[in-house]
Amino acid sequence: MSVISIDAEQTKSISRQWKGDTRDISRTLNLSESRTYDAALDSLAAYKLTGNFLVNLEIVLKDLRFLDKVAFEIKPKTLLSDCRHVEFRPERHVHRDRFDEIMRSIRNRIGVEAAPPFWTRLFG
Repeated sequence: MSVISIDAEQTKSISRQWKGDTRDISRTLNLSESRTYDAALDSLAAYKLTGNFLVNLEIVLKDLRFLDKVAFEIKPKTLLSDCRHVEFRPERHVHRDRFDEIMRSIRNRIGVEAAPPFWTRLFG
């Protein structure tokens, strides 16, 4: 007769794998500061805001009802760019499929449009 022993840590690890643990998932989106500002204005029905990207992003995420579903970290901005790199991670209660839907919605609302290379505009 054989006996198999599994300790509590192994059980937690196995259950996380089966449930689709999302703590290690993150996505980085390129978000437009100007589109975020415009979306925040629309959300609040305002005509002027402070121009603080963090505050504007929180307003947009709250309007989309995603503020409690994701955590985010804003990367340093490059000089003379409208693009902000923001890393998103799902909260514990958000599954991978739902997180992917949230990322698509955010990208569609305030994401940076991929601009064609400058040389295609010269010769196109």
